[in-house]
Order: sequence, then C-alpha cells, then structure tokens
Amino acid sequence: MGTLHSLIRELQDYIGITRKKAIQSPLKAFQNVWNFGSTLDPIGDDAAILVTGNEYLLLACDAIYPQLVAVEPFWAGYCSVLVSVNDIYAMGGRPTAAVNLLSAPDDNMSETIAQGMAEACRKYGVPMVGGHYLPEETAGVATAMVGRATHLLRCFHGRPGQWLMVAVDLEGRQFKDYLQWDSTSFRTPQDLQSKLAVLPMIAELQLATAARDISNAGLIGTLAMLAEASECGARVDLNSIPKPYNVDFSKWIKMFPGYGFILAVDPEHAGKVQTLFQKEQITAKVIGELTEDPNIVLHSEEETAVLFNWSRESLVVGDYGG
Repeated sequence: MGTLHSLIRELQDYIGITRKKAIQSPLKAFQNVWNFGSTLDPIGDDAAILVTGNEYLLLACDAIYPQLVAVEPFWAGYCSVLVSVNDIYAMGGRPTAAVNLLSAPDDNMSETIAQGMAEACRKYGVPMVGGHYLPEETAGVATAMVGRATHLLRCFHGRPGQWLMVAVDLEGRQFKDYLQWDSTSFRTPQDLQSKLAVLPMIAELQLATAARDISNAGLIGTLAMLAEASECGARVDLNSIPKPYNVDFSKWIKMFPGYGFILAVDPEHAGKVQTLFQKEQITAKVIGELTEDPNIVLHSEEETAVLFNWSRESLVVGDYGG
C-alpha cells in the first residue's frame, strides 16, 4: 500500500478527483434555476429526483471522456449506458429508458459506438428510445436515462454515526491498461440485472439512507462526495477495503469498478445489507463511518491522515448544496 501520506498526495492529485472540482464553475449558473418546486434535492446526486404522484421519477445524464471514445469506441458506447444505469440504481430506482448524444467523424465510428450502446441496452434491459447524432464531428457519446423508484437512496441523507459500506463485484479483469475494472461484459443480462436489483430492494426495505455509485473518482473519491453532500466527514479504514488479489491497492481505489457502490447504513442494518449483496456474489464490507468532524480521514495500521477538510475546500457540492 505504501506510506499513507504518499497515498494521500496521490489521491489529491488524481485526475479522476481533481476533475470533479471543476463542476463548481458551471454550478453557479444554475443557482437560481435548479428548483422550481418539483425536485427534492439540489444538484449533486447521481440522479435528479422529481416527485410524481406515488413514486419518484429519476433523471440521470453521463458522458464518456472523448479520448476514450476515439480509441475504444465500442467500449465507450457500452460504458455510456452502464454509467447511467448505475446512477439510477444508486438512487434506489430501476431504469426505464435512455436517449443518447452521439458524434463521430465517419459512419464506421458511429456504428461502432452505437453497437456498444446497443449491447449494454440488451444486457441491462433498458430501451434506447431516441437521441441526437452529429456526423463528421469529433467522436463523442453521452446518455440520459429516466428511472422510477418508490423509495430512495439520497446522498444528501447520510448521518454521522452511520457505517460506510462498499459493495463491489471483485470478479472480472482490468480493461486493457485503463483504470477500469470490467465486471460486467462477460455476464448474462439476468445476472447483471439481478445484482443491481439489490439496490432498490435495500431502498424499499429502508436498510440504507444514502448511496453513490463508484465513479471515475474511484472508491475513496466517491465516498468523499457522499460525505460532503451529507455535510459529514468520514473515517475510512483502508485495510478493510476489499480488492481483487492481483491488483495494486493504490490503483484499485482509483478504478471505475463497473459494479461498485458506497452506502450509508445504520449499524443495526449492516448485516442485512451485507447478506443481500452476498446472495448475488457481491462483496460487501464496512470500511468506515460518517462523522460530525469535517475531515475525510484515512486510517491504515498505525497511520492516520486527512484527505479533505470541508471547512477549507469543496469537491462537488455548490454553495446552495447540502
């Protein structure tokens, strides 16, 4: 694992985390228009929540790095659907339909990206119902997805004293030399959808209050985003974090895992949550807790160090968040 302080510096400089902070500038423009009475929480969760009668409508949107699209067009198309699917499930919902924005310099590239999206749609059982195509342009892909939920997991609803649990699929392989763990492409649609269905089940049983899917910010960065939105700090035991046996620890905690979620769980519910994931062959472990202190504190053996201090900095929550 290396020394804790060198790991802290590595995470603070990691582009998957530093790029998250860039959202502060555009967020300012939406300060007075994000809520006209129909949303429950500020911008900042994995999906927006709209109240519609007896259920909630969820809206998520994700884009893939253009550099990845240009080099790995099929995988980028596939991941553009995968990440939006994860956003909906992380909220306790089930995805209903998707639309896309696709750009490509030629027909071959556009078809390859679209084939990747179509493959993910088949695996996750989500229809692609429309979108917009820009021909003869730089390769790019993004999706927006709608989902529905009866109960929610809201990242603004974590509380001090709750345990932080990671749920991750350790079976798989690194995708080429990217910081991406492929735990999905080889699975059947039934297997994938059954594993993801644990999230809305947890929400409906009210076994957790908050969740986030592990994004390109990695496991620690995603945990920090959940804590910040809940106006909490966190203490994290690095030695408790599960990982594949053949992957370096510092690399693993920066990876996008394909299937990975952070949940805030009351201690008395942790065993039930763990059992639900384990029934689907998903590794679930408590790795820390939310605290009243504004610091994200990492602990490893005899070492302790602060990664973020919310009294001095912000990651993804704007002035109107929380």
